[in-house]
Amino acid sequence: MIIGPDEVVACPRCRELAKYQSLISGNTFGAICFSDGKQIAPMLPSPPAVVNCSQCGKCYWLKDALVVGTVEGPTDEIDPNWTQAPMIEEPTAEQYYQAIGDGLAQNISEERKLRILAWWRDNDYDRGGEAEDEIQRRPPSSLRNKNLEALIRLASTDTDDEKLLKAEMYRELGDIESAKQLLDQVEASELAYVVDEIRKMCENGETKVRMLLP
Repeated sequence: MIIGPDEVVACPRCRELAKYQSLISGNTFGAICFSDGKQIAPMLPSPPAVVNCSQCGKCYWLKDALVVGTVEGPTDEIDPNWTQAPMIEEPTAEQYYQAIGDGLAQNISEERKLRILAWWRDNDYDRGGEAEDEIQRRPPSSLRNKNLEALIRLASTDTDDEKLLKAEMYRELGDIESAKQLLDQVEASELAYVVDEIRKMCENGETKVRMLLP
């Protein structure tokens, strides 16, 4: 993994500066995969697609941020506002839900992406490693379930990957039979292991996200 310079951006609403670390090269060595489709790759870090502004408190797509500059080389030659800018932060699950309600998504594709990110962020509380005080601030399950129900309506089943993801949504909502029906439709041999793992979770009545062991 080779780390690149910090990229400085500005919130498209209030122009507050923030920065994120760029990546020149990386790999998926040591990556961990989960049943909800999220992958955490320590050697391939990437900035969040959605950022919560530390100044105005609103969320924005990183792709929509105003590109300000790059922090590279001697810092005494760089605008101190750039070097002192905070690192960007991914929204909490609750902030994602607020962004959805505020209409951050401008089309169906963005809504689906935003809802998946909110789902993953909510599930982060069950992946392990979260501080106890953050666990106490976990958004009400009704928001999580409402988001998953909306995702199911938006989700496609045109491909095996999409069928698998939708089956996981049903499983986490506790609709085990619907999950099993979709799992039965997945034909790709390379996904057989994931299908078997999620099917075992269904049979055990599990509804939380789980790490997929190699």
